[in-house]
Amino acid sequence: MSEFDFICDLRLLTDLDPALGLADDAALVPAQAEVVCTDTLVEGLHFIGDEPAADLAFKLLAVNASDLAAMNARPTHALLNLSLPGTRCDAAWRAGFIDGLGEACAAFGLQLLGGDTTGSPAGLVLSATLFGDLEGRAPWRRAGAEAGQRVCVSGPVGAGALGLADVQAGVTDTAFAAHYRRPTPRLDLLGLPGVTACADISDGLIADLAHICRASGVAAEVDLSAVPLANPAGDAAAQITGGDDYRLVFTMAEGTAAALPADCSAIGRIIPAAQGQPLVRLSGEPAIAAQIEARAGYTHF
Repeated sequence: MSEFDFICDLRLLTDLDPALGLADDAALVPAQAEVVCTDTLVEGLHFIGDEPAADLAFKLLAVNASDLAAMNARPTHALLNLSLPGTRCDAAWRAGFIDGLGEACAAFGLQLLGGDTTGSPAGLVLSATLFGDLEGRAPWRRAGAEAGQRVCVSGPVGAGALGLADVQAGVTDTAFAAHYRRPTPRLDLLGLPGVTACADISDGLIADLAHICRASGVAAEVDLSAVPLANPAGDAAAQITGGDDYRLVFTMAEGTAAALPADCSAIGRIIPAAQGQPLVRLSGEPAIAAQIEARAGYTHF
């Protein structure tokens, strides 16, 4: 199967008008493309390398859709950039990858605009750029949190870290492994009233909450006993600092936080920033707090 056979197969997933049938050097920007994000997955860094091609394709679009969800935007279109080593050029791998793309496009309401495919002298590199529609809503920014507001999270954290541990141990049939390989962006929370600031949890709850605090010029206090864990009996520090969750951490005014969806939890509050103090302060079990402070969260450099 040639590169152009692969592109031809991708046409089944395209929005033929702005994508121009994948027959030109560029696509037209869709009219509803108000928000744009991009994310990259690198073999050996973001995934092990032996995952099914369909899972890799699904995760590539899911992690980008989660970024749009954090901005209050619904995904509409995607651009793909794929660098494939020779071991990933066989027809079976490509067919599986296209199947996974199709599943993700159907799940998230996406259509492809195009992209680029190249060979890779080393590992597999997958990148996607997604466009989103605010549908008349205001965007959620990281820079909207104010002292006195509540800190909330959209469900249990830690499934990504637990899933990675399972996959690294060769155990792939657990719910945690499934979450790690195919996370579900919280598109169902789009338009949630009262949200003042938001980020998706890709680097860990504490690290991503700190991004909100930094952008907003505030600090946060988190009650560790209020943080919902994917495995309450497991390592709390590893779950709270682990990445790949793709939940949302967000802030809400005190009065609106009482109307949280059933699977969301208030875990703390926004407080004024103080010179020499951490952006995220922890209350609760001292031993767990010390472990969390030592781990912080995932960083690339």
